[in-house]
Amino acid sequence: MVPVVAFSDYIEKHASKFIDRLAQAVAIPSVSSDATRRPDVLTMGTWLNNQLQSLGVTTKLADVGKHVVDGQELPLPPIILGRIGDDPSKKTVLVYGHYDVQPAEKSDGWDTDPFQLVVDEATGRMFGRGASDDKGPILGWLNVLEAHKALGLELPVNMRFCFEGMEESNSEGLDDLIHSEVAKGEHGWFAGVDCVCIVRPAVPATLRSSC
Repeated sequence: MVPVVAFSDYIEKHASKFIDRLAQAVAIPSVSSDATRRPDVLTMGTWLNNQLQSLGVTTKLADVGKHVVDGQELPLPPIILGRIGDDPSKKTVLVYGHYDVQPAEKSDGWDTDPFQLVVDEATGRMFGRGASDDKGPILGWLNVLEAHKALGLELPVNMRFCFEGMEESNSEGLDDLIHSEVAKGEHGWFAGVDCVCIVRPAVPATLRSSC
């Protein structure tokens, strides 16, 4: 069986598992702008870090300090740096995404609990905060890694990851981290990166309230 067919078959056969993984992520209310939800953002970061490590990704939780919200000093969520593959003959792709979300309440107009993934059986559409921005796209990459690992397929590129927990709140801490890593030259986390892929889908305006 050629690799592309084996890969597609794996994705189809494990779709329910991938949906369950997304449901777990959506259930964590990682609202970065809400001080009372900061523990949930940290929980989400830990959950995502564990998922990456289970798939063979070497990770680093970068401490980017603290900030003040409504007079309260809070730890900024760690930025997750990851790497898998170091083949000098391959290109290196850096994937950027974020694991925090905007606030969401049923009173905002949601038909369902925004932090419970709902799958429309008729259309296959999935509704839940973060399902498309940006937890779903991040987990799409994890699903790809899982399929390659399970099938014994070699990744065609080296991969680096940068997942932050403050994108919905001005990405506090990200700029300083990037500058510090770049300043390390060949010893920095982004050394050798050939291109960057931003995992943020274009969502039709009619669906944005369900993201």
